[in-house]
Amino acid sequence: MRLFNRLSDAPIDERVNRLRTLCQLVASDLPADTYAEVNRILEVADERLALNPDIAVVALIGATGSGKSSLFNSLLQSDIAQVGLRRPTTTSPLAAIPSGSEATELLDWLEIQNRVVIPRDHVLPNNVTIVDLPDIDSVDRNNRLAVDQLAERVDVLVWVVDPQKYADDVLHSQFIRPLAHHSKVTIVVLSQVDRLQMAERELVMNDLRRLVEEDGLHDPRLVATSAVTGEGLDILRDEISEVARIQLREAERLKADVGVALERIRQSLTPAGDSISLPRLSQKAIMAQLVAAASDAAGVPAIRAAVRSAYIHRGAKAVGWLPTRKLRMLKSDPLRRLHLGQTSSESVHSYEASPASITSLNSAVRQVSESAGAGRPRAWKKALREVSKEALRQVPDRLNRAVSRTDLGVGVKKSAWWRLSNTLQWLGWLAAIVGGLWLGGLYVAREFFLITVDPPMFRALPIPTWLVLAGLAWTILVSIVSYALVRLRGRRIAQRATASLEESISEVVFQRLWSPLKAEDTRQRQIVEMLDNARQRS
Repeated sequence: MRLFNRLSDAPIDERVNRLRTLCQLVASDLPADTYAEVNRILEVADERLALNPDIAVVALIGATGSGKSSLFNSLLQSDIAQVGLRRPTTTSPLAAIPSGSEATELLDWLEIQNRVVIPRDHVLPNNVTIVDLPDIDSVDRNNRLAVDQLAERVDVLVWVVDPQKYADDVLHSQFIRPLAHHSKVTIVVLSQVDRLQMAERELVMNDLRRLVEEDGLHDPRLVATSAVTGEGLDILRDEISEVARIQLREAERLKADVGVALERIRQSLTPAGDSISLPRLSQKAIMAQLVAAASDAAGVPAIRAAVRSAYIHRGAKAVGWLPTRKLRMLKSDPLRRLHLGQTSSESVHSYEASPASITSLNSAVRQVSESAGAGRPRAWKKALREVSKEALRQVPDRLNRAVSRTDLGVGVKKSAWWRLSNTLQWLGWLAAIVGGLWLGGLYVAREFFLITVDPPMFRALPIPTWLVLAGLAWTILVSIVSYALVRLRGRRIAQRATASLEESISEVVFQRLWSPLKAEDTRQRQIVEMLDNARQRS
């Protein structure tokens, strides 16, 4: 794909790359026949781009002594390639480039270093570059490899053979036959025909035609030439010029085909030919709607109430009035009824949202996708629905997992102030117990031992009685205040748990619902942008 990089500025290359990217983006939206047609155009484009759509590279290939370099000079009417004793063999590729031609990058890709610029008014079209390749029978292995590589990349192969070695098996079996399908147009040139009599020439030409047809060239173009007399050179130039015309015509046709493909894509999306306008997706609004629905689906309101009730239940067992604490043991923990509270982090091990809440979430997601699809082509509305539907498949499990990993803030470890409250209540109970024991001791002494002891008095009541009454009153007061604090604290913990749950749920909604929806919206916007740019460029 190096040519794609080197020709990135070529207009046709730019259009084909744009079409390829667009085809990849819109593949799922196109009807099968439209997609097949666009791919066919891309296949043709790849073929043409591999050979450069605007420049025809013609390679002269032949063995040592075939007259290839002489033909090269005669075609261009310039003494460019050295021939004869000074250069008995061609050892490296030599390219003749028309002045002002854009063939430089192409020749870089072909790795042809030796180049000669010829005037614009030379005998061949300006989009034709002639390359004199190394001799195919060169003893230098690198030259042979260069011929193999270049012969597969150029547009036109001109096989130059002489009357003495035109039937050489190496030429046919190792070169013409394997490369017969690589070239768009192949021309076979019989050089040095000035050395043959007319009858000999006809025999050789017929035999040469038979050989190249056996090699796989169908309806081959054969030209008899002589660099000495100039015979056949005009015919050969006409053949090469025809190839150049074919190149330009096919390049223009390819540009038109690419334009047709782009328009077919647009029409498949909007049959009426209307412009495509996509409504903007508000992440804030959609996320708020989906998070609210997902929170309901995950049972956040029920969990919030359970967290508050659980904290109050556990707080009451820890700081409630001592005689009534045992009654709390008879009630189940609200969180455990929801399969919560199995560890210190209050993780959910088997919590599952109800089917009814999941149905509500499905409805909310459908509403979002329908709202997002308003005004879009039918295929894109369907795509948004399918994306949302597919995204929903794993959301319930992900929500349950998110809730399970959320710390609800209701640990099994008792709060420090619970211990303080319990201590304060026990001080009241201790005072009541002391007062009760004191009164009991006085009663036993009077009834069984006939000993009367007057207890100290305070405001007409014995001190032991004050201890009992004050102690009991203190325990009730501490339990009432503590219970009020437990309820207040339970409300705050429930709010924090809700915030933590919604944060976890928001992450699931963003990754599993919003991101796929946004990705599909981005894909559609890229398609619209590319179609609009293509129409403006056209």
